[in-house]
Amino acid sequence: MQSQSRSLTPHVHWAQRHSELYLRVELSDVQSPEITITDNVLHFKAQGHGAKGDNVYEFQLAFLEPVMPQLVYKVTQRQLNITVQKKESNWWERLTKQERRPLFLAPDFDRWLDESDAEMELKAKEEEERINKIRIESRVPKDPFRQLKRGYLFMYNLVQFLGFSWIFVNMTVRLFILGKDSFYDTFHTISDMMYFCQTLAFIEILNSLVGIVRSPLVPSLLQVLGRNFVLFIVLGNVEEMQSKAVVFFVFYCWSIIELFRYPFYMLSCIDIEWKLLTWIRYTIWIPLYPLGALAEAVSLIQAIPIFSETGKFSFTLPYPMSTTIKFSFFLQIYLVLLFLGLFINLRHLYKQRRQHLGSKKRKMK
Repeated sequence: MQSQSRSLTPHVHWAQRHSELYLRVELSDVQSPEITITDNVLHFKAQGHGAKGDNVYEFQLAFLEPVMPQLVYKVTQRQLNITVQKKESNWWERLTKQERRPLFLAPDFDRWLDESDAEMELKAKEEEERINKIRIESRVPKDPFRQLKRGYLFMYNLVQFLGFSWIFVNMTVRLFILGKDSFYDTFHTISDMMYFCQTLAFIEILNSLVGIVRSPLVPSLLQVLGRNFVLFIVLGNVEEMQSKAVVFFVFYCWSIIELFRYPFYMLSCIDIEWKLLTWIRYTIWIPLYPLGALAEAVSLIQAIPIFSETGKFSFTLPYPMSTTIKFSFFLQIYLVLLFLGLFINLRHLYKQRRQHLGSKKRKMK
């Protein structure tokens, strides 16, 4: 870019790497620098001592390709250094958009590398980082029970996978054969296996509590206790609820989720990752968790009048209050807490999804 009329332009030297640009402005005793990037153009203005003495110097540079709007600069007694990040990691044939190089701009031979030299420098840096990582990992004390824990977790996830697979296949086959009629005897057909799997799920709370797995305790606690409350208390204790169609949808949502969650953890125990399974595991919850919570909420709403009418689990406070508190009142409170727990679990799963499926940073070439 040409310098503006009646303004002084400093000498600027530049160099690049695949991901960064380096600018060295030949000004000493710089004061009040104003450096911004707007519309991919770098604007520079500062008071300093340059080739024309102590004056205000300024220039503009329109970059060849897109750069990040943020920049880093460092003022020293003899010069001002600017580092600009490229938006995409690649090698530029020149710095500016215009083909003809501005008169005030020149290569910085102190930092200049051609593309092949830059690649060798990057490879050397990556190798050094890899060696440092190995050294750090070697200093971490090894867990003598690591293999035992992995074997235990593998077997736990395998058993749960087989249990929920049986539930899913059984319900699916019955749905194709009996159609809607399969909705109404789901509980009597599936409940024993569901009892087994959901009772076994308490182990997940214990695993998180004692540190066998690194997953946070609260999401596991909310899911296991929430499901078991619906299964054992709301459905298992009220015969009228066991013939409701909503039982099918509750069980079906639970089983589909676990059909992918447990194999993912099972393979993780033996350091195997299938990208498709990983994507499904961290995506399928998006529709199924809200649908499962909705099905659980419907079961609670249907159970409230039944508990209210039968008085099951209701109790009377001692004298002098002598007030009867119906269990249906607690179900109404739990109905609200259900969606609060859903929000906590969805937030946890969203963070996990970003961690495993988020946009990966491109390696510097």
